[in-house]
Amino acid sequence: MTLVDRGWRVLWTRGDGCRELAPALGEAGPVEGDLRAACLRQRADLLVARKLTSFGLISVAVPHGYHRKDVTGIVAAVGGGPHSILAAVVAERLGTSLDVPAAIASGSRSSREDATAESLLAEVGTVVPELPAKVVRADSARALVAGLPAGSLLVVGAPGGSWMQRQFFGPGRRLVVKAPAGAIVVRRAPTRCFQAMVEGMAFGPAMPVREARRLLVTAVAPVVDEGHLVGIVSRSALDAASPSAVVGAVAAPPISLRDEAPLDDLDMVPEEIDLVPVVDGLGRLRGVLQR
Repeated sequence: MTLVDRGWRVLWTRGDGCRELAPALGEAGPVEGDLRAACLRQRADLLVARKLTSFGLISVAVPHGYHRKDVTGIVAAVGGGPHSILAAVVAERLGTSLDVPAAIASGSRSSREDATAESLLAEVGTVVPELPAKVVRADSARALVAGLPAGSLLVVGAPGGSWMQRQFFGPGRRLVVKAPAGAIVVRRAPTRCFQAMVEGMAFGPAMPVREARRLLVTAVAPVVDEGHLVGIVSRSALDAASPSAVVGAVAAPPISLRDEAPLDDLDMVPEEIDLVPVVDGLGRLRGVLQR
């Protein structure tokens, strides 16, 4: 998964600390109506919710005892799980937003585990190179948290990964270890096409080829009829066609990705298509992915 490199669009649900946390992570607004539809409509990157559920369309952050006024520092506890990178990025963003120091830490029970912990920190540090990193000697999650200064907010990935990550949670994946100023549990989802797409030029099937030639600045462009993707047209097809022909006559069958699809699916689209249409469940064009 590639984290979208722009300011996050954040949605929040009802729950203790959700409304307060969301604006510290990005441009925030409440969920209105159906959750899935709201995420797609707002092109949300992150959901701040009161608990972790099976909803996996976008990444999630769950605050536990979070109150802005209590936070004087932030520590992301990182392990080998899939959510540690998001924990580190959330810690970095919160540190900047709240104007408090942020860091990443990994627990080690003995000197024999130091190399593994240092390797994890180095890997995560490539994403947040400005954050200081530290190996903490601790034989449990509680011991790691006990050594944090007053006012520390802990950011930790959802259950999974290293022995240390798993110790933060009890039965039912309930968080049982919190820092002095609370904790935020994060779960990372794949970046979706709707999060990375941009607006793009599209042609109608009745547009004259001569006009499309003049306007086309990429190798291909979507062909759209009443909002629905009906084909794609290439520069080479336009150049070979009669100027008096219409785009619909020279368009190829549509190639597209669903808005909910992982961005990694872009790798399956032929490389010569440099502008990949993104459609919703009804085949309506929502945007394009640029290569």
